[in-house]
Amino acid sequence: MRYVFSMSRLLKNTIIVLAATGLAFILYVLMQSLAAPKADRNPLEALAKGEMKELVLLKTPPAQPMEPFEGPDGAVTLADFRGKTVLLNLWASWCAPCVAELPSLDRLQGELGDDGFMVLTINMDRSKKEALAFLAKTDIKNLPLYHDNRFAIAQKLSVPGLPSGLPITVLYDKNGIERARLSGGADWNGPEAHALIAAVQESARR
Repeated sequence: MRYVFSMSRLLKNTIIVLAATGLAFILYVLMQSLAAPKADRNPLEALAKGEMKELVLLKTPPAQPMEPFEGPDGAVTLADFRGKTVLLNLWASWCAPCVAELPSLDRLQGELGDDGFMVLTINMDRSKKEALAFLAKTDIKNLPLYHDNRFAIAQKLSVPGLPSGLPITVLYDKNGIERARLSGGADWNGPEAHALIAAVQESARR
């Protein structure tokens, strides 16, 4: 009987130890899952709301395209705008969402455009003449015409598994590193967009 009693107590103690060990392990895993991701989480995630709710933050964004496109004074590349935060927008006059959001981009450039920030809109119409004719009918005042009818920039920005249709907007920091992108129309002069741009500019100063 003593032997049976001792075995029973040993079994009970073993179960208690195993249960305590298991509970401690579960608590450790939970603490790690709560603490570790915060360090890796992109701080811009909190800004993906309102007009910016479709914002995409790529862990490994593509390199900034180096293909030339036509500017008001000749051929340029995105590298020519290094040193300032750039909101790149690809649009076409035949793209309804592009046309709808263009005025907000124009107002954004009018309000925030300076030596440290610019809105760079690149038109994808077949000819520069078509784009100029369209702009002549609108009230766009702050966005000079940049043109790329070869879709070279758009092709380089394409990421498998993500929408690639127009409009597409990419936010680059002053070093030419993509920080966020959004496919589809949005109000780019609203508080959510302003907060996003300010956050990227602030992070680049650190």
